[in-house]
Parts: sequence; structure tokens; C-alpha cells
Amino acid sequence: MTKKRYILFVIIAQLSICNFINAQHSNNTVPEIEKSLKYHDSIFWQGYNTCDLEIMEKYVSDDLEFYHDKSGVSLGRESFIKTVKKNLCSNPNFKLRREALKESIKIYPINNYGAIISGDHIFYITENNTPEYLDGISKFTNLWQFKDGVWKMTRVLSYDHKAPPANIDKKEIVLSSSILKTFTGKYKAPNSGNVSIASKDGKLIIQTDKNPFIIFPISESTFFSKEAPLTFQFIKNKDGKVIKMIVKENGKVVEEITKLY
Repeated sequence: MTKKRYILFVIIAQLSICNFINAQHSNNTVPEIEKSLKYHDSIFWQGYNTCDLEIMEKYVSDDLEFYHDKSGVSLGRESFIKTVKKNLCSNPNFKLRREALKESIKIYPINNYGAIISGDHIFYITENNTPEYLDGISKFTNLWQFKDGVWKMTRVLSYDHKAPPANIDKKEIVLSSSILKTFTGKYKAPNSGNVSIASKDGKLIIQTDKNPFIIFPISESTFFSKEAPLTFQFIKNKDGKVIKMIVKENGKVVEEITKLY
């Protein structure tokens, strides 16, 4: 083998070994990348929800690009922080809270850069010390760079903002038929009139003068509607018998319905 061919052979071999090692390294670190990014992403949004501008500033790059389908484009960290401070953190009687829907979150590592995190997030508003209410839902796609051992957001896309489906933040649970049976019967409502409740397939069916609708359990005493922002809390007496049902819309009591039998 000539000297030139030998050198070429060594270079090719070294490149092959490096590529193999890098491939193995990338595969092995994907879970670590996901775990690390989820953690730092959660810290950033904790800062966002509490108006901790120091935390937020730490996690965004100098050349941040923020794209919002309603408010437009914001360029640079300074502009972004000023906007947040003015619109979200200047009024003590107004608070906006962001929460990502965990089941929607996806992370896509980018070789030699960082990762993309995307999913759906919902927003809650509290005004003048009134109960928090669900305000909207949208999608997000954020680009994070991992450089010099530090994660920073470089590109942010928040889009498809719209009113949330009813009770999207509620998680349905499973109740036994014996528990569901305790809620069935006839009720009397001051506004809705006669109400009957039956159970079927692990759900409760409420029948009024209008069309019947299904409510879904979130605890052993509280149910919710998937068609309207309504919750239904059943109240029992000391003997464990249901005596009434309290109906709330967006967290506010709108009707108390007495159980007859």
C-alpha cells in the first residue's frame, strides 16, 4: 500500500469511527435531552406565570424571534421582556397563567443545535381576585438552543389561538355503577324545572325539558359537561344520601337543584 493510500485509509477509518460514535452518542442522549429540556422549559414558564422577569430573561436568546398569530412579531430579548412586563405584569388585578397540555407535548432533538418542543397550551385569567377561568387555547412550537451547557429559546411560535373547548382542562375518571346509582333520581330546579338523572356506561345522563346531555365524573361527587363550561357538584347529608346538586358555570354558581327522590 502506498503512503498516500495508507493516509487516505486512516482518514476514512477515523471518520467512520467518529460517525459511529456520534450516532451512538445521539441515540443514547435523546432521553436525556428530552428530560433536560422539559425541566428548563418548565422553569421558564414558571417564571412567565409568576412574572419573574429575571428567570425569563435568563432563558431567551439575545436574537429571540417571537411570532404570535394575533399580536404579530417581536424581535430580540429586550423587546420581548418589555412586552411581557407591560402587558402581563403591570396590572396587579390581572394575572395570566399558561399551562401546557402534557399529553400533547413532543420534543424533537436537533443535532449540533438543541431541540424543538411543540404542543398545545391553555391560558387562564384571574381578574380582581375573582376565581380563575379558562380563557383560550393555542398551539406552540419553540426552538431551543443548547450552547455552552445552557438552554435558551431562540424562536417562539404561538398560533391557532381560539376559545377553548368546554372543560378541556377537566380529566374524566371512572366510577363504579354503585356510586353512580346514588346520584340517579328526580330533582327540582328553580330555573330548569323538573330534572331527572340516570346512569349509563359509566356516565350520568341529565334530562330536563330540553334535550338530554351527558356529564362525566372528575371526582366521587363532581361531574362536568363536555358541551358547555358547566360543573355539577352533588351534596350529601350526614347519612351519605344525595340531597342536592350545585351547578356552576365558569366556576360561578348558577343553580342549586334539590333532589326529590
